[in-house]
Amino acid sequence: MRVLHVLDAACARPTDYARRTQALLTALRAQGIQTVHLSAVAACDADSQDAWPHHVWHLYRTPAPRTPGWLLRACPDLAAGAALALRLRRIVLLTRPDLIHVHAPSVHASAAWPVARLGRLPLVVEADRRAAAGSGIGPLGRFAGARADALAAPSIEMRAALRASGIHPRRIAILPPAADVMAALDRGARPSDMDMLDAPLLAYAGDLDAPAGIGLLLAALHDLRHKRRTLRLLVAGGGTGMEVLEARIAAAGLNGYVRVTGLLAGRRAADVMARADIAVFPALAGRGTLTPSRHLLNAMAQGCAVVASDIPCHRDLLVHGHSGMLFAAGSRRALADALAQLLDERYRLRPLGLAAARCIAATHSWASAAARYRRLYESVLADVRDGRRGC
Repeated sequence: MRVLHVLDAACARPTDYARRTQALLTALRAQGIQTVHLSAVAACDADSQDAWPHHVWHLYRTPAPRTPGWLLRACPDLAAGAALALRLRRIVLLTRPDLIHVHAPSVHASAAWPVARLGRLPLVVEADRRAAAGSGIGPLGRFAGARADALAAPSIEMRAALRASGIHPRRIAILPPAADVMAALDRGARPSDMDMLDAPLLAYAGDLDAPAGIGLLLAALHDLRHKRRTLRLLVAGGGTGMEVLEARIAAAGLNGYVRVTGLLAGRRAADVMARADIAVFPALAGRGTLTPSRHLLNAMAQGCAVVASDIPCHRDLLVHGHSGMLFAAGSRRALADALAQLLDERYRLRPLGLAAARCIAATHSWASAAARYRRLYESVLADVRDGRRGC
């Protein structure tokens, strides 16, 4: 089986997207799937570093469209999509794939769908948050996603949101995301229970916006410090919400007890989480939290004891009291109580972390993710052979 992967231009830069994509491609090749790779139009950046492993795989690139400057400024997405479609058609004729797989962002599906129809090739599209929200991908992207042979959603909640937004392909497959780091089933690199006696450390990684629940975490920390004066919090995040977060920290009187690292790559954030006693993920319920944070997966893989809100995607991933602790989403008191319970019962931290690492190793490794994609490819191709194609 030969699959043509349509990737974002970020695949050729040293980004988390590139590392995750290459990890998936490596696992797919290990399972006997031939992969062909095409990147979308890249933004003009002469200083960008090329991180694609050219000595291992070839990457077909899409050159910038040769159109007048005024047209590029007026319709940048349309010009880039047309350039990607023309390039994709040439690569299809050259490599003769059995199937086209469009990775996130799903906006590239608008360029891949007409090529797939013209070449009578099955089309698999990776759903992202913009597709579920019905914004950011445009009418052509929605049209293409709805007519793909299969749409890959990372969670049941994402599938429900896709259907609610009007996207109804014949098959929406649930393909849970994989962790960026290898599962650490031994606690050799983790701090011992004695390390937290004097100054226990909480850690959070992710966005700093309101749906991520960082404000709720600061409020719970303020409550906990009445009895635990040395309790600290490390926030691995950054971006546009930094100034607001720092103002909140000062207003809560937590200066000196909360450290914000700024933006970190996924693997660096995972290293930060591994040094904490408890990893906290207090996301609020809503459309912005349809999938579990990749930082949560990485923390579990690192063997961290996890406290997370009981939103649906967290309940699907964690077993309360076994591989993590869940609390009522949005409840300041419930979060403080869950943290206080673990801080008082330190002997539970190691079993929680080991159970979380085993869960990730068994069901959220890149080998498991590749096996799910392989089965999806095989089912789509079988439908095409039997004349049951949905689009």
